[in-house]
Amino acid sequence: MKVRPQRYKCPHCKWDFAYRKKRCCPGCGTLLLIASDMLSDSDFTALKSFWMWEPLKERWEYIRDWDDHKREAMQKFEEYVKEGDGRIEPSENRNLIKHWIQ
Repeated sequence: MKVRPQRYKCPHCKWDFAYRKKRCCPGCGTLLLIASDMLSDSDFTALKSFWMWEPLKERWEYIRDWDDHKREAMQKFEEYVKEGDGRIEPSENRNLIKHWIQ
């Protein structure tokens, strides 16, 4: 699994480049984030919308509203835990997710 792409192709202007200076596309300036950028939840909330690299799909995903995206991710995580063997208590889920997001 690739955590970041070997080459970047901007989803906005289709510019193909190898180095992402200041987290932006050199062609159009679109903000392109990857997991190693290490932004806090408050930074994501302030940005609101941005492009993020999805390593499992190996493509850029547009996050239209960070708060909605985070809420959906928490719901999916809770469903996953309920379907699993139940080793994690539901009350612990929120604490785990909060620490993971920060």
